[in-house]
Amino acid sequence: MRPSYQIRESKAVDAIKKSIPSSLKKDIVGESKGMFAELFENNKVFPKHYIATAIDSVGTKVIIAEAMEKYDTIGIDCVAMSANDLATLGAISPFLFMDCISCQSQIQEKAITGEIVKGMSKGLEQCNASGILRNSIRMNFGKGETASVDELLSSPKTGYGIELVGSMIGFIEKNKFNRQKVKPGQKIIALRSSGTHSNGYTDLRLNLLKGDFETRAEFKKRYRGKFSLDDRFGGSTIGKILLEPTKIYIQTMAKISKNLNVVGVNNTGYGLKNFNRIKESVEFRINNPLKPQPIFDLMQKESGFSDEQMYSTFNMGMGFFAVCDEENVDDILDIAKDADVVGEVKKSNKTITVLEKNNKKIVFEGY
Repeated sequence: MRPSYQIRESKAVDAIKKSIPSSLKKDIVGESKGMFAELFENNKVFPKHYIATAIDSVGTKVIIAEAMEKYDTIGIDCVAMSANDLATLGAISPFLFMDCISCQSQIQEKAITGEIVKGMSKGLEQCNASGILRNSIRMNFGKGETASVDELLSSPKTGYGIELVGSMIGFIEKNKFNRQKVKPGQKIIALRSSGTHSNGYTDLRLNLLKGDFETRAEFKKRYRGKFSLDDRFGGSTIGKILLEPTKIYIQTMAKISKNLNVVGVNNTGYGLKNFNRIKESVEFRINNPLKPQPIFDLMQKESGFSDEQMYSTFNMGMGFFAVCDEENVDDILDIAKDADVVGEVKKSNKTITVLEKNNKKIVFEGY
């Protein structure tokens, strides 16, 4: 059974799709519909490339930043959320990033916006693939927006409410995209995550933390954890571990895809269900998953979540996947470094993902 928030999101997305006339999607590349990044074409303006688009927000991870008064890493997360969606295309050349910082008065008054944008700039430096792909398409920081919305937001600290949204545009050569296919017999390689990235933070906060920083009564009562942000764990603190920025896979995937054909999967919200976004009648069998970081073990222990819930909510140490031909595995592992083969693609009459763990099979259908 799907969590209530996934049901709500599904209803919202369905309503959005019905509200967009086909005339406003006339230049979309059909194969990219429903994927991590949408592609559009205009043969007159950019005849050899598709233009790729992605957009996302940091979500409730910003509450941790607010509580810790540490804002220099969530900008990296804002970049990473869109960058990793583009990275699924492989040999992608990111070109433009645009952001919107919606915030309350103290974020502006204390010039915290500067710390946030420093993080964005640091993230964007990790997105330039022009040197790897040997082209002139370089990463640019485009137009941004800072909106004063005191009445729309709230925060555990009065005046510090904030929402971060970023979008990224890039280019991929048409022949590079058109060679991306998934077929039985291919291997699945997982690239290790840097931690919890920017997904499942409502569950993480409410199950791990006791909410001693929360001043809003209606939200404070939702916390059921036993930890404070400064409690020691794994050689660090709970707060620092939860603020670890999302790893960006753009350059790694560009190096891999420069000479090899791979299909990327961003292990973001919905966990292993992300494989099911690939429109092929195959089974993605994960039978050797990477060992999750200790924070995930702690989360499962404290929440009582099943393996199915954990792997459909969090990345579980696997931040990104590359699906490739078996003969290319060694080359990819040499490039990716902190990665390993975790499974393979099998024949199926429908798109499905199966996790083998603790002597049982967990089936993930739909998205």
